[in-house]
Amino acid sequence: MSGPFSSVAGAQVVSGSLLVPSVGAWTADLHLATVQALNGVVSVVVGTLTLSGAVVRADAYGGQTRVRLVGGKGGWRGVVTPQGYGNPSGVAISTVVQDAANACGEVLGPVPPGNVGNAYARSGASDAPASDVLWYLLARKLVTGWRVDQTGTTQLSEWPTTIVSTPFIPTDQRPDEGVVVVATEDYASWLPGASFSSPLLDATYTAKSISFVWTPDGQFRLEVFTGSADALSPIEAVIARQVSPTRWFGRYAYTISNPSPTTIDATPVNPDIGLPELQSVPITASSIAAYTPPDGGACRIMFADGDQGQPECVWTAEAPTSAQLMSGTTPAAKLGDTVQSIVTGGLTVLAGTLTITIAAPFVPGTPNPAAITTGLLTVQGLAPISGTITTGSAKLSVPGT
Repeated sequence: MSGPFSSVAGAQVVSGSLLVPSVGAWTADLHLATVQALNGVVSVVVGTLTLSGAVVRADAYGGQTRVRLVGGKGGWRGVVTPQGYGNPSGVAISTVVQDAANACGEVLGPVPPGNVGNAYARSGASDAPASDVLWYLLARKLVTGWRVDQTGTTQLSEWPTTIVSTPFIPTDQRPDEGVVVVATEDYASWLPGASFSSPLLDATYTAKSISFVWTPDGQFRLEVFTGSADALSPIEAVIARQVSPTRWFGRYAYTISNPSPTTIDATPVNPDIGLPELQSVPITASSIAAYTPPDGGACRIMFADGDQGQPECVWTAEAPTSAQLMSGTTPAAKLGDTVQSIVTGGLTVLAGTLTITIAAPFVPGTPNPAAITTGLLTVQGLAPISGTITTGSAKLSVPGT
């Protein structure tokens, strides 16, 4: 094999590390043996493995070059312009992710079918890298993973499952860290997703992430992370602890149960973000009306001042089962409803005659038997009058049943 065992754009690596994670782009911080101007896309060689990545920064120091690299073209770590999407038939995943890749200059592999919903908003904030689009798709389980492969192409999938079939020797194992240190001459076979076994190991393992380490004293080792954690896990844990309190400032989708005019119980729609089921959550969606939302309906829950002890139902979907406006108790009727009215007061004779025979002797001021002998009267007054509401205010409406 010509050239150094490991190099960046032909310059020999003398120390540093390179991490290939299970998800995301690989990164490397390396010291090179010579002063060399580096920029753009370069090849990183580790034995039989060649990776295509971009120079993030390169500085000369003490006769060496210190370089930071990232897989692909380096675009996913940059910021892109904000972009909104909307389509009542669904915004395609391919539209969102291809636009982001074009905006940041990355090359994208096959995109799975499906859509992200009827709307999507891509951030252009200074703290929102272009890769946020990829992490969003992964969090929503719209893709199974994302990675930057050996050629620098971004793939929206997990690393393929492979089996290491070339010789290797496990030189160290740290079960408490989930790490196996390997000596081999075939580094191209050692990537996330690779399964391996050896008489010196107690089981068959699968690589979750791979770390290549060059020590200042000239030693080199290949570390295979086989547990649920990888080399970034301690850093991610610190970040998660710092970010955790901010989760209570969100607006979250829940499903209603046991509704009343004042409270609901609620179950989170997305079980993967760690939100609990809630009981007796006050309804604050309206300040002028009290209503009972439908059991099983959708709602949104927020936490006042980001306090997880103050959940509030701030919105409900669908028609309520009952509603009361301004604490009133009088029923309401709407346009198109049939109503009845009874006119109070005496009877009004409209037409006809009536003959009454009074028995003798007649004593004024005392009851007397009387008999109606002949006649027919048409009267109006106490019978209900029915009709349909045809005009009225459009400012208040209630659902029909």
